[in-house]
Amino acid sequence: MSKKHVENTTQSRVVPGDKIAVIEEFLPDETCFEQDGSILSMTTGEVIPDQKKHKITVKPFKRLFELKKGDTGIGRVVYVKKQIASVDIHRVNDTQVSLPVNSILHVSEASRRFVKNMYEVTRPGDWLKFKIVRTMKPVYISLIGDGLGVVIAQCNHCGTDLDFFRRNTLKCPNCGLIQDRITAKSFGKLVTSFKRSPSDETR
Repeated sequence: MSKKHVENTTQSRVVPGDKIAVIEEFLPDETCFEQDGSILSMTTGEVIPDQKKHKITVKPFKRLFELKKGDTGIGRVVYVKKQIASVDIHRVNDTQVSLPVNSILHVSEASRRFVKNMYEVTRPGDWLKFKIVRTMKPVYISLIGDGLGVVIAQCNHCGTDLDFFRRNTLKCPNCGLIQDRITAKSFGKLVTSFKRSPSDETR
């Protein structure tokens, strides 16, 4: 495998969900995941390919602050799989993060009740209120606790902001679609300066 070919198939700086290589050429480590033959980044950082071992990793950018177990935060869901969701942390306690920190929400940390898969919990583009349960990379978060859960969500069908319907159930005021979420008590009450833009939409 030539160095030129590696450079043509990877990006040097990536965010969660970016394609960085293909599975035929590299094996992903814990900072990446495989989807439909492509290797996608799980974090924001620099791509480091190892040509000898045919492995690829993403080195996270250095944080300007330290996360602590038990901190609460606000983050946006980047992608959802059956067992996990990738969440970019935008606010920790009362401090806005200059560079979003990627974290993982596992289905076992989604609710005190049994949850079959993450699609019952959240969807890409949702905003969550969570607590941090592990600070070592990859950072892990939880929705188990008072006041935690989805605080802002958009309709899977038409993209309209969803309204609270009943506990853990939301309804679209535009198309009427009813959707499951693990909702926080403060759902719909969060005032956030974070606005969606075309470049910010999940892939």
